[in-house]
Amino acid sequence: MKLLVANNAAPFVRGGAELLADRLVAELRLAGHEAELFRMPLGNSPEQILESIVAASLTELVNVDRVIGLKFPAYLVPHDDVVIYLVHQFRQAYEEPPVGWPADPRLDPVVAAVRAADSAAFDAATRMYAISPFVAERLRRTNSVEAQVLMTPPHTDHEFRTADAEGFIVALGRLSASKRQLDAVRAMRHARPGYRLVVAGQPETPQVLEDIEREVVEGALEDRVQVIPRFISEVEKLDLLARCSGSVYLPIDEDSYGYVCYEAAMASKPSITGTDSGGTTTLVKHRETGLVTATDPHSLAAAFDEIALRPSEAAHMGVKARRLALDLDLSWSRVISELTR
Repeated sequence: MKLLVANNAAPFVRGGAELLADRLVAELRLAGHEAELFRMPLGNSPEQILESIVAASLTELVNVDRVIGLKFPAYLVPHDDVVIYLVHQFRQAYEEPPVGWPADPRLDPVVAAVRAADSAAFDAATRMYAISPFVAERLRRTNSVEAQVLMTPPHTDHEFRTADAEGFIVALGRLSASKRQLDAVRAMRHARPGYRLVVAGQPETPQVLEDIEREVVEGALEDRVQVIPRFISEVEKLDLLARCSGSVYLPIDEDSYGYVCYEAAMASKPSITGTDSGGTTTLVKHRETGLVTATDPHSLAAAFDEIALRPSEAAHMGVKARRLALDLDLSWSRVISELTR
């Protein structure tokens, strides 16, 4: 088949959806299909959002057997065979602040246009899939649309290993306000002595890094918090996961199950996540495979203490975490089979 994977595009922004789109194209090609990536620009202002809807609706595709649409407005592109593999809706038009737009009569026509365009696209789709149970439930709640859950493995393949815990908790991933590494650092002011926090990842903005570094200095945490403000290699990541006591991942309302949590689980390490972190609870079951906690500094500090200072219990949760990750039976072959049937 000639397949077009359709994703949106924001200049110089690269995250999970972009990694998914790239890997999906690669896996489709490995399966013998002709596959290309199509990126539909998406602006920030309400006017640009409306323009994106119009642009998508006027796009004419030729020589394409099927479109696999990932995100708004790319899945609005007209075609007789559109399979939507939903990463998430345009959440600004569906949710309350801070994720959604604030109440403003000037935004009402844009919200209405987004929802109308979505409804038409979902009704016309050949099939609907969602990348996680959390995304499927949100779609059911907001659009009354049923989607089959089709989860992917992480977008890179690793040989995970585990080792004895060496007295630190690791916070991996892009340093971002929405991932709340700053809250993890703040919690270390209240944590008991005897372990460290290692924060490692590329800063999304200079301000994010400045805020974290300021907290380290003001909290006199130089001996307890290590910040590695850069992209870390796969070798470094696997080493940190193998040697840590556990992983902390605190996204706000995560769409997927959280690749950070999956990778920690595959290294037989428990994860700490937030009660408001969304899809991460697919893998993080409280006091079974990790801890689910409020994200205020005192609650986080108590969770850190429990993981870092009770190594046998943490190790037991890590074993269960790996078992749960394996039980998900995530495979690209199943994803490709579903999307191309």
